[in-house]
Amino acid sequence: MPQRFFALFFATAAIAMAALPAQAEMAAAPAGTPVERALQCNDATDCPYFPELYDSDRAFRRALLTELKKADIRRPSWVPNGVTTPLRPVEIDGSTRILSSVCEPHNCGHYLLVLYDPATSAVTGLYTGRDKTGTVQTRYFGRPSIAEAALLKNNN
Repeated sequence: MPQRFFALFFATAAIAMAALPAQAEMAAAPAGTPVERALQCNDATDCPYFPELYDSDRAFRRALLTELKKADIRRPSWVPNGVTTPLRPVEIDGSTRILSSVCEPHNCGHYLLVLYDPATSAVTGLYTGRDKTGTVQTRYFGRPSIAEAALLKNNN
């Protein structure tokens, strides 16, 4: 009888322990997509970061890569996992966009500043880095409006 009790006890304990990580993960997971969370963000501690948006939002990733290509900017290898700022909402021309930046680890003189309009899946931004000759270049991509360009320049 004691052997059965201990076997049942340990089996129950093992099942309960196995469920703990899943419960902790569910409790720790933020509610909503990175876009939804970014649009509601009012404190940097609550905001998602660039890699979350890049990894989870196919429309954002596609628009960013397309606009970089159109501007003849090769996507730097560090973009998906670079050093980032929190995503934050900004008002431009009566609509809310998401602003973020990502830079090359250990070389934040090489970076992208990105504005994303989740309503239209449009991306505009500013690229700063060195060209093949070593000259620093700053280039807009995604055809920013005057207001977008000013915001990007002021956050540069």
